[in-house]
Amino acid sequence: MTRPSARALPHRPAPSAPSSAAGPMTPRRRLLAGGLVLGAGGLLAACSSGTASRAASGAAQGLTLGLTYTPNIQFAPFYLAQSQGKYAPSVELRHHGAQEGLFDALQAGTEQLVVAGADEAVVATSNGSDLVVVGGFYQAYPVCIIVPQDSPITTPADMAGRTVGLPGRLGENWYGLQLAMDGAGLTEEDLTIQEIGYTQQAALVGGKVDAIIGYSNNDAVQIRQSGTPVRTIAVAEDVPLIGASLVTSRAVLQERREDLADAVIASTDGMSAFVKDPDAAVKAAAAHVPDLVEATQAARAREVAVATGELIRPSSETVIGELSHDRVATMVDFLAGHGLLGSTPVSAEEAAVSLTGE
Repeated sequence: MTRPSARALPHRPAPSAPSSAAGPMTPRRRLLAGGLVLGAGGLLAACSSGTASRAASGAAQGLTLGLTYTPNIQFAPFYLAQSQGKYAPSVELRHHGAQEGLFDALQAGTEQLVVAGADEAVVATSNGSDLVVVGGFYQAYPVCIIVPQDSPITTPADMAGRTVGLPGRLGENWYGLQLAMDGAGLTEEDLTIQEIGYTQQAALVGGKVDAIIGYSNNDAVQIRQSGTPVRTIAVAEDVPLIGASLVTSRAVLQERREDLADAVIASTDGMSAFVKDPDAAVKAAAAHVPDLVEATQAARAREVAVATGELIRPSSETVIGELSHDRVATMVDFLAGHGLLGSTPVSAEEAAVSLTGE
């Protein structure tokens, strides 16, 4: 999941869901016609209100949706779903803060759902965590190569002999660089890789690196906003990785499948509202990021919202919230083929189960 820049507000918990009951949601077809669908028993047909017994169960147990790192416009789909009453009253949004691991709270049982990269979830599962992807979020991969506007680098192959900066040799930045090198026929010996933490902007602007591996809806937008013209280069024409998604643990999936389905569908409604109206997204985010009441900051946030919307719905044919078996299988194969998985075997069927309704 995209880490907000250092300009994001210090960590503070997001407000809990409003006490009023969530309005009814109309089930809808989420996956492309003819596409393969995840799930041992097929897709669940669900509505946000659910039955009375389910509502009572959810109210008793509560469901916490983890939003990684600090409050940020990128999480506005979930803010919108909450402010529009799409979630059950017992659903709470929780921000991790910069130091907490992606899946720590999920593994500890203090969260039941978390926004994180599907690729990161699969890697974590291969290293002993028992995670399941249950809903889509970003349909286009956010990681890209970012270079100054006048850089001679125009393709991944042009990184040969250059210095490339990224936070570290882990997570989506690292997976993206692996993909870029693979497609360009490069090895690590063909370029200089610098682990620079989350200082990509300063390193690129200061000329310490020739390129950075960053996020199209975060790093690239904010570097431009700071006054430095940059270009983005796709890490590959066809990216076999899946970015930000909705992830749970297998234990929670087994125990609270219907509650999770309701939360996933409500989140997907929030994604649709976000893409349709970035101004409403900024307004919803302002309740969590007070700086956004200022006009300049709101305008900057709107640019990030538009760029994020392009990841959620990159084309008119995209089904928002989609999660397909083919893409998950391709991702698992890529991660395995590049030595990025641990010792625990992971299959596409085990890694993901779609909870979006028809």
